[in-house]
Amino acid sequence: MMLSKRKITRKTVTYIGIIIAVTLSIFPIFYLVLTSFKSPQMTFSIPPVWFFKPTLQNYREVSGDFVKYLFNSLTVGVSTVLISMVLGIFAAFGFARFKFRSNFMMRMAALIPQMLPPIIIVVPIFVLFTSLKLMDTKLALVITYLTFTMPLSMWMMIGFFEEVPIELEEAAMIDGCSRLRAMLTIELPIAVPGLAATAVISFIYCWNEFLYAVILTGRDARTLPVMITSFMTTKAILWGRIAAAGSLVLLPVLVFALIFQRYLIRGLAFGSVKG
Repeated sequence: MMLSKRKITRKTVTYIGIIIAVTLSIFPIFYLVLTSFKSPQMTFSIPPVWFFKPTLQNYREVSGDFVKYLFNSLTVGVSTVLISMVLGIFAAFGFARFKFRSNFMMRMAALIPQMLPPIIIVVPIFVLFTSLKLMDTKLALVITYLTFTMPLSMWMMIGFFEEVPIELEEAAMIDGCSRLRAMLTIELPIAVPGLAATAVISFIYCWNEFLYAVILTGRDARTLPVMITSFMTTKAILWGRIAAAGSLVLLPVLVFALIFQRYLIRGLAFGSVKG
């Protein structure tokens, strides 16, 4: 009886903790969406207004250039993820399968851009792209975003390839497959959950990135996070428009994550346990 009471108490405490954690995580997003449907007069009402007649005024006011910047964000994000995945797959496979002397040192060297504050890296990048006349282009953002998505992709996928039994590759090579063909036809399909998880996380990084985008772009290649700051002027901060734009920015990533949810969960656990 005593043991049963302890189990019930532990479960109760656990559930309460989960409810509190989920509530704290979701509430800012809920309030953001709620604010996006309020009129400007209700935004800072004290006490806050929870029940009101919703309006689409804020969404109409941000819809002008939203499609253009949405296209920029999608182009940069998808292009970066595709390139980093292709290059990262081959790099990760090499590190996982070939044990050479400088293997560990080269892995660590790939993390150097991640160890430095972005503001330090963006200065030489700004000078370089200015001299190459690549400022305010989507290509400049793709190249810059590869500095942090490539190491991320490579390091995540090393664990996934190490989890695939090497005996499968050896068996395929005995049957006449080259190492490249064995990787593409045997190991990649097995590691699909891990690759999907890597792609989702890399895309989220690109989608939400702000510092590089605000410094390296102007009007043409501007992305959605930078567009939101345009509603913060010296005269006023348009909180309703910021809330509406923020709510719209959430949607593509949310849909993307929901589509690949099962791969994301399986992928994050795929390379975590060996043996």
